[in-house]
Amino acid sequence: MAKRLPPRLEPDASGNYYAVYSEGGRSRRKSLRTKDLFRAEHRFEGWLEAKRKAQLVDHDPYVEDCLDYWMDQWIKGQMMTENRYVSVVRNLKTYFGKMRVSQITRKDSVTYTQLRRTAQIASRKGWGATDSTINHELKELIACFNFMRRKVEPRERRLPDHMVPFIQPPDPSPPRDRVLTNDEWERLWNFSANLVWNGQGRVASNRASRVGRFICLAMETAQRKSAITELQWSQIRLDLGRGLIFFNPEGRRQTIKKRPPLPVSSKLRPLLERFHSERINDFVLDKTTDVHESVKRVAQELNIEGLSPHVFRHTWATNAALAGKDISKIAAFMGDSEETVRKNYIHLTPEYLSDVVD
Repeated sequence: MAKRLPPRLEPDASGNYYAVYSEGGRSRRKSLRTKDLFRAEHRFEGWLEAKRKAQLVDHDPYVEDCLDYWMDQWIKGQMMTENRYVSVVRNLKTYFGKMRVSQITRKDSVTYTQLRRTAQIASRKGWGATDSTINHELKELIACFNFMRRKVEPRERRLPDHMVPFIQPPDPSPPRDRVLTNDEWERLWNFSANLVWNGQGRVASNRASRVGRFICLAMETAQRKSAITELQWSQIRLDLGRGLIFFNPEGRRQTIKKRPPLPVSSKLRPLLERFHSERINDFVLDKTTDVHESVKRVAQELNIEGLSPHVFRHTWATNAALAGKDISKIAAFMGDSEETVRKNYIHLTPEYLSDVVD
């Protein structure tokens, strides 16, 4: 019987490189899509690693392998926000990656938190993470381990309950309770609805700016930053009644942070018609990158302190409660649970405790 050769790298007659291997008693090959030897070697190593993971059933796996299974089977192709998980996984792998699941102790949550706070593990050089960010990352690690317990395939890879470590996220940062005044709200609307701006206060073109589009949508829909930055024109139906925005696109699972379909306000509709006429691709904001720094620059331009993308959502809810809007409808509009909205805004409603006074 001929000796089975290990997987190897070979070029064809045209110089295209292939990974050549044996499977089911037959020789097979997989194209590495390059004629460059350096790139071929790099892709070959990646292919070998993927093949190893596909074949291996490790009853005490490395955390980096758990994170890869979670990304491949649960996140990729399922979550519209999958690109946001890349940095989370990278940060978690930096500390936990080479540890076996059984090696993690309670102290590791504390150590990871300290390293992230002091920028020793950092998405951006020199930038320490807030406790809210660290809380989010460690909760994603918990989600990964729960996936490894219940959902990873094949079933032989699933972790027994007793092996799953205890992860203790830090308390999130204090709530962002900044509420814009009526004057600030009006100035922001007037500025953004007419904003033709390149980020430094100078006119760049006749097209509405990206940050101006974001602010108008945030003020009128109260949706979370990611729901707006990921919004595509196919999700906006101005032909349905007064218009509807389907913030949760087809194929995306609803998460705890729900994205409800919302009617288009009379203030927003003409702006959406204008933005649509100026569109350059399928995204309402042209691309899905963050808008935080752009919003901060608008705040500096208008001399408004403490402005962040979340402030629009919080201010909208506060104003709705003060105006006597039904709490259940506020919750439905925001995509929050009624319990969360009641806890944060019921004390602002006109009827709050009115039955205990004469």
